[in-house]
Amino acid sequence: MGNFTALDYGILVFYLLGVAILGFFVGRNQSSTKDYFLGGRKIPWWSIGISVMATQAGAITFIGTPGWGYEGGLERITTFINVPLVMAFLIVTIVPFFYRTSVYTAYEYLERRFDRKTRTLTGVLFLISRGLATGITLFAPALVLSVITGWDTNLTIVLMAVLSIGYTVMGGISAVIWTDVIQMFVLWLGAIISAVAIFTEVPGGWGEILRVGSEAQLLDAFNFSFDPSVEYSIWAGIIGGFFLHAAYFGVDQSQIQRVLTSKSVSESKYSLIFTGFLMVPQMLLFLFIGVMLYAFYSHTGAPQYDDINELFPRFIVNELPAGISGLIIAGVFSGAMSSLDSALNSLSAVSIQDIYKKYFKKDASEEHYLKASRWATVFWGIYAMVFAFFAGNLGPLIEVINQIGSYFYGSLLGVFILAIFSRRANGFGAFIGIIAGMAAVLAIDRLADISWLYNNFFGAVVSVIAGYLASLLSKKPAAEQLEDYTFNWKSPKLNEVLDERAKTADRVTDQEAGSMKKWPYILIGYFLLTIGLLILLQMNY
Repeated sequence: MGNFTALDYGILVFYLLGVAILGFFVGRNQSSTKDYFLGGRKIPWWSIGISVMATQAGAITFIGTPGWGYEGGLERITTFINVPLVMAFLIVTIVPFFYRTSVYTAYEYLERRFDRKTRTLTGVLFLISRGLATGITLFAPALVLSVITGWDTNLTIVLMAVLSIGYTVMGGISAVIWTDVIQMFVLWLGAIISAVAIFTEVPGGWGEILRVGSEAQLLDAFNFSFDPSVEYSIWAGIIGGFFLHAAYFGVDQSQIQRVLTSKSVSESKYSLIFTGFLMVPQMLLFLFIGVMLYAFYSHTGAPQYDDINELFPRFIVNELPAGISGLIIAGVFSGAMSSLDSALNSLSAVSIQDIYKKYFKKDASEEHYLKASRWATVFWGIYAMVFAFFAGNLGPLIEVINQIGSYFYGSLLGVFILAIFSRRANGFGAFIGIIAGMAAVLAIDRLADISWLYNNFFGAVVSVIAGYLASLLSKKPAAEQLEDYTFNWKSPKLNEVLDERAKTADRVTDQEAGSMKKWPYILIGYFLLTIGLLILLQMNY
């Protein structure tokens, strides 16, 4: 890649060093696991919202989504079209409940509500699924570096792993969030610059892009087929995708950990509202870059690549001016490092809080647990590195991550629905529900020809039904497992208990509470408006 000049390399090195220094600076005063995992609950909502998006997207979105758009156009927006609905659901139910019960991890709540074995099972499932997905996160920037330098991808994986692990071990959640803020703005800037550059290079400009995209049916966002085997039908996206993202943003520790760092319940909700409005436009931008690349290469000749994930990085290096290429590639690196450190931080949190403290070292000092947390980060970094060696053979990166999650997320969401909304469900039922949900997903995946997005729906439904029925076979949960940890709209005591637990946070005034009630309806309206605009685009082109 001779087009990546000395200036580009200089910008890349300078930028990465700057982000690393920032990470060490904001995480320098950590003295406890609360600082390391929750940032002392001092993080402003807008930075949490950006961090939530950065963790979900980052380098994976930057690299993988244009490849999606190049091959399939806008149809895969159906995977994300449900996000506004998900955020409306979460800010009313799961998220404020977690915040007020003062837990470190989502799975800690399950022990209080059910029992230790349920907490351990869900924690282990998270460690397996997120650990594998983190390997994909590591592979993404390693692929970019390989494309740029010509080095072997495995070598670049090792280099990126060493850099990321070192940065993550010392940074903590505060460093994760603030570096996410920087990298997200750089990625957005890079995407806009890339889109403008492609636009100027396509003969005929906007009209030609739309013509080529329309002829190739790349502007058709929605497939309204009721055939469940259609992978990206609008129904698969709305139904299956809703359950996928409700689980991801609501009960996946890598996401819920950010909500727990906010100053108040109100600010935790605003961070998710922020994500609810920006996630779909962000994904549309990157998908449309893929459509624009298709139009560009229809005039210059089809590009040569071994992996669809190389498509956009090759364009950046070969077609963009010196300096701009370096800045954008630096953003990809920074994005991957931030996504990786957030995953490693959450994996460490679950490893220490849900496993190590419960089974290995119950009464150690905070200093000991902080040190153990950093060693756990090292372990998961090595784990991710090993899996990353095989990630290149799995297909488009962002799709691989979502498919890995689909085997686990439905069951995890189901058990939390049982925990919060059913006062009859108990630990035995919850444990059976999780196993039944995953077994159902495995059976459906092997025996039925349906979109993988539905895995999340069936996993959650089976988990709830089987868990509830199994609970009827054993005794009712104790009163102390219910009163503080389930919704009971008829009981004022719950609100009193939760308010008392949240007293260290900023109090939400009556006016703020009233204004918060409108946001779920606004998000639902935004969802319907987005659907309508994409249908109009499809009808006219």
